[in-house]
Amino acid sequence: MDYFDEAVNCLRELIGIDSVQSAPAAGAPFGKGVREALDYMLSVMEKAGFRTFVKDGYYGYAEIGSADKPLFGVLNHLDVVPVTEGWSHDPFGGEIDGGCIWGRGAEDDKGPAVAAFFAAKELLDEGRVPKVRLRFILGTNEESGWKCMDKYKANEEMPETGFSPDADFPVINCEKGVAFYNVRMPLPEGIVFVTSGTRANIVPDYAEALVKSSGYTTSAAEKAGAECSASDGMTKIVTRGVSAHGSSPRSGVNALVGLLTALGAVNPDIKKLADALGKSDGSGSGLACSDKESGALTLNAGAARTVNGVLSLDLDIRHPVTVKRDDVTAKLAAALPYAEVSLVSYHDPLFVPKDHPLVRGLLEAYRKVTGDKDAEPISIGGATYARVLPVGVGFGPVFPGEKSYIHMRDERLPLESFRKMKAVYKEALSLLCFE
Repeated sequence: MDYFDEAVNCLRELIGIDSVQSAPAAGAPFGKGVREALDYMLSVMEKAGFRTFVKDGYYGYAEIGSADKPLFGVLNHLDVVPVTEGWSHDPFGGEIDGGCIWGRGAEDDKGPAVAAFFAAKELLDEGRVPKVRLRFILGTNEESGWKCMDKYKANEEMPETGFSPDADFPVINCEKGVAFYNVRMPLPEGIVFVTSGTRANIVPDYAEALVKSSGYTTSAAEKAGAECSASDGMTKIVTRGVSAHGSSPRSGVNALVGLLTALGAVNPDIKKLADALGKSDGSGSGLACSDKESGALTLNAGAARTVNGVLSLDLDIRHPVTVKRDDVTAKLAAALPYAEVSLVSYHDPLFVPKDHPLVRGLLEAYRKVTGDKDAEPISIGGATYARVLPVGVGFGPVFPGEKSYIHMRDERLPLESFRKMKAVYKEALSLLCFE
């Protein structure tokens, strides 16, 4: 059976629900749109014969299989990151154009959630019998703190093993530690405000500052690539970049770093900050390091705002699995002695040996569908829900060599990639979860 068309229609409907986190409401701790997306997906699963459950709007799940079987989890999230200006298609339109489905969440993570579920639905409707309890767990706060998974862990049975379709193929058996920091310092004299970005885990594509024109030489900022305009004794300074996921800052161009560099051309206090945070490998703060298991540390200055004369910045740091969180915190604080450094949230690293049956099984399925016999497990800087499992890994959806649009303007998913990922998930579930 092939439910590809049904899967496409489901994904378009799901993209059409704006599930960016918003103000909490009754039964919707992360906003009405997020709850609507959760209810919609659970209704699709329930109509397919799955047992469904929702907990206070924090999370939901759909399950199939006998109660006496071991529990296998597929973990996705339905919340999405905010939308910036300049999209060429409606970010919540689910439009099909140029062989792609366009919209926020198409790749991260609504598309993979739909693909994995319809893969299981096809197997069931072909008469296959689950040899496990297969549970699709749907989170609602992945992009902003994982409170949904904290609630799940406190209230529900945790699958013994499973995967999260929320990153890359072939198989991700290693994920770096993820630390979000807030840095606060007094706003230097002459600067009225600085603003940029929306989240620590997005490379900002726009940054703006307002400074007092007296004593500020615009030529220095313009030489650093900024746009400057003066009026009524004030100068507005704007820098532009290219958005990308915070786990791979080199894939984008950081407008906030550009703005700090432009301001630092005149202001020595901001220059110190620009020097410390301007290198995506963390070398400006003495953080540069790597290991063979997971690669190099990354640093992304994702957002800045000004509140009551205080400059506040949100940082995303992904460190190798062999590095300790406390060492990262200590080095960052030492590099910014003039600022207050606070750890906001943290995800422990993930590592599952390459010879583990879960890794071997998923890799076998991937190789069979794609024909890539040389595919091997990989490491990423991203964080997936696989970390909450006793044994879990990331598994798709982005194929090697394909451009990823995750967290970017004009996020989209090629239809052929959607079809192929569904086929990979079907083969993987067939091998690991069905008789």
